[in-house]
Amino acid sequence: MHMNTGELKSHKHDPISLLEIVSMEGRYYMARFYLDGVGYILTDTHDHVVMFTGACAVRDFFHDYQVETTEVIPPTGTDEMIGMPVTSTETMRVPL
Repeated sequence: MHMNTGELKSHKHDPISLLEIVSMEGRYYMARFYLDGVGYILTDTHDHVVMFTGACAVRDFFHDYQVETTEVIPPTGTDEMIGMPVTSTETMRVPL
């Protein structure tokens, strides 16, 4: 599911249980967050995924929200090089 920035403002006082900062090829980052157990991708008013230029920019955007846990999910393009199966559901997560 997705939620645009305007809709997110209406949830200003609702706790976000998890904010995932997902690296997109190491240059851009998108925000995936969970409200009441439902996951959302942050989009703009035109329904395009909001892309941030750094993990700190995502964290700054969510500064005024009640975020319980924040994790950065780096790209996993080298997993096959270190012996992890391509179909692995394991994802590296770095607490922030």
